Amino acid sequence: MNRPSFAAKFLWGLALILTLGPLEALAQPARPGADTSVTLIVIQGTVEIAPSGTDAWAPARLNQKLKAGDKLRTGKLSRATLRSPAGGDMPVRESSLLTIHPPGAGSERPVVELVRGFFYFFTRGQPTEIEFRNRLASAAARGTEFTVFVDDTDRIEINVFDGIVDLTNAQGNETATNGQQVVAVPGQKPTKSPALNATNLVQWVLYYPGVLNVDELAWDDAANDVLRDSLAAYRRGDLVRALNLYPENRQPATDAETIYRAALMLAVGEVDQAKATLDSLAQPSEFTIALRKAIAAVRNDVFSEASAFNTGTAWLAESYYQQSRLNLDAALKAARSAAERSPDFGFAGARVAELEFSFGRVNPALAAVNKALKLSPRHASALALTGFLLAAQNRISEAIHQFDEAIVVDGALADAWLGRGLCKIRRGDTSGGSEDLRTAAALEPNRAVLRSYLAKAFDVAGKTDLAKHELELSRQIDPNDPTVWLYGALHNQQQNRINDAIRELERSQDLNDNRAVYRSQMLLDQDRAVRSANLSGIYYDAGMTDVSVREAGRAVSEDYANYSSHLFLANSYERLRDPRQINLRYETPAFAEYLIANLLAPVGAGPLSPAVSQHEYSKLFEQNRLGVSSRTEYDSGGNWFQEGAQYGTLGNTSYSIEGLYRSDRGQRLNNDIEQRQLSVQLKQQISAQDTIFLMASEYHASGGDVAQYYNQLSANPFVRTREEQEPIVLAGYHREWSPGHHTLFLGARLDDTFRVSNPRQPTLVTVRETGDAINGVTRAFPNAQYQSELTIYSGELQQIAQRPGHTTVLGARFQSGDFETKARQNRLGNPIPRATV
Repeated sequence: MNRPSFAAKFLWGLALILTLGPLEALAQPARPGADTSVTLIVIQGTVEIAPSGTDAWAPARLNQKLKAGDKLRTGKLSRATLRSPAGGDMPVRESSLLTIHPPGAGSERPVVELVRGFFYFFTRGQPTEIEFRNRLASAAARGTEFTVFVDDTDRIEINVFDGIVDLTNAQGNETATNGQQVVAVPGQKPTKSPALNATNLVQWVLYYPGVLNVDELAWDDAANDVLRDSLAAYRRGDLVRALNLYPENRQPATDAETIYRAALMLAVGEVDQAKATLDSLAQPSEFTIALRKAIAAVRNDVFSEASAFNTGTAWLAESYYQQSRLNLDAALKAARSAAERSPDFGFAGARVAELEFSFGRVNPALAAVNKALKLSPRHASALALTGFLLAAQNRISEAIHQFDEAIVVDGALADAWLGRGLCKIRRGDTSGGSEDLRTAAALEPNRAVLRSYLAKAFDVAGKTDLAKHELELSRQIDPNDPTVWLYGALHNQQQNRINDAIRELERSQDLNDNRAVYRSQMLLDQDRAVRSANLSGIYYDAGMTDVSVREAGRAVSEDYANYSSHLFLANSYERLRDPRQINLRYETPAFAEYLIANLLAPVGAGPLSPAVSQHEYSKLFEQNRLGVSSRTEYDSGGNWFQEGAQYGTLGNTSYSIEGLYRSDRGQRLNNDIEQRQLSVQLKQQISAQDTIFLMASEYHASGGDVAQYYNQLSANPFVRTREEQEPIVLAGYHREWSPGHHTLFLGARLDDTFRVSNPRQPTLVTVRETGDAINGVTRAFPNAQYQSELTIYSGELQQIAQRPGHTTVLGARFQSGDFETKARQNRLGNPIPRATV
């Protein structure tokens, strides 16, 4: 698995690209009025732009647009990322320079000149031809992902991760494709070879969290005075601004300043320079060891150098390292030690909040992050974490504001783009959300989970080819990430490749515990339950009904509080129900599981019922929406079935209005049945931990003898039945005290009237003359009328307590009701002797 980050945490990064990139838009034939500009979406350090036709360099502005003829350059220890309207994201490394030229003669595609530097091209969509060049060579790219490096001698090196690149100079040309490198040296024909390791190529863009507590360093007065502004920005959590305020060309005068300088280099991913700076110190210290340990954690390397733990810095670095070793409990313990050792160190508080969130403890995480932001109000990861916490409470607008702030502070934080993208999709802005998810993947392309989110976004948008391709790339990057296999299975299920879906989901189950890098054991059990629940549905699609029920039952056993497990078990029972309602074996378990699923599910999951079972309940891309679901069946025998629902999710409210009609003529005389059902469901989230659920339904059915017989002549040709439920009303309440601890309450009023009429009811009649003696028994066929009315009031309470390794479920039920039954027989008919009957 890749290394941790934080909300979905694997910190791995990368953000390469070129100017050739935005350029999926620039590469396509320019349409009249088409926007061919490129937007600067990330600025770290010194980034400058010169307008077309001038050398008047000026500081770049966030979200500034570049047009044909404009030039862009990055200074030392600086990075930038560009975005084009067509979907290209282009991280640019330090000391890089590029120019966007207008299209050449007979062409409508702009040409990008890469003067020097390191660029990464990341785009999604139809691979189109993109032209770029340096002074001595030109290239045409038909791909979506590759790096370009140009040095001061005009040597150009291209490493292709995905796509095809043709490189040409005066001496010849060469073509490179996936996993290949092509190089052009001045005066020589381009040559091709296997590409370098992708991680080494893009390690400059890995995201390194701040671990250094500058107040623990031994500063002298002179350095402290010169670096006052930079240190103030660092303490506030703004590492990028701290680097910008560090005096240009200043050489560190003390060991403390050297360590601080190395920490700032890590903020922009320049790990080689940071390591060289640390190596320049005569003696290692607790702080140099801590920074090296943080580097090892980000790169997922083993670190064996011994260290003391006398500072918050050492404990914080240890926390990140323990997380990279899949020991989340030790990581949280180390983070708490850092916060206790350095109570005024906001970075440590933010780290505690991240890990509390990894355990699913929302309230402690919120308290910790609020405290951290009081100490370090510009800490990008803490701002982004606040966004995730607000999103978990369905406060989407506030969450987006927090993600926006995090992006302004540090635009290279992929988690901020991820969170904002998901929130945009939640609000219905699928296009904008997908753009942000693409940017997150471009900023950290070695983090497979981000590509999985991007693939899921493509799948939701109906771009199945792009989704499949992105999942394949994700699997190449990290074949041990279970999320990739889960999304691949769901994608294959939607494409009706059921056997492939089963294989991939079973593989996802096997790899589930690899998510221990950012998930507690209890949350891993929940993840495993989700996979089992989805596998249950796929088994059913494969015709393995019994296996489907067992797998759904296993999902409930693994995580009783997971609504999707109950939902899939309810669906499994639903498929086994007798539509004529003679065999009632599965009626109660199916309805009970639907109720539990509805009570446990968040509002964003929407209404859960058979009528809307076509929803994908493992969705991570929730959004406000209205929808309609309809299913119609008609056969040549005149049998008719219609089921439909109108449903929606609006903010903290979800609802559904559902109807069902069935008319079945049967297979013999008096074997018909007609059913009508109407129901309304409403769910309201009243706080982050509390939801209420309301349901009202009515049901009408009438029919003949629909029982099953071995001998069809045994059926009754006269009996008629009628049932009315007007109405059934339920009210439920769910309180989540903490992850794994839930209280459920359900109150109900049930009203049912059942009538049976049979004009020729076989009846044995005794005949008495006088006294008590029975003179005979005769068989009569009276007109029989039966009616049963019941009204029941029910209250149920259930408490769920989950701990790693076991789950306790306690429940109680109280019911009170009235039954009124009437039966009448008349017209006994002949032969009946005069007697008392």
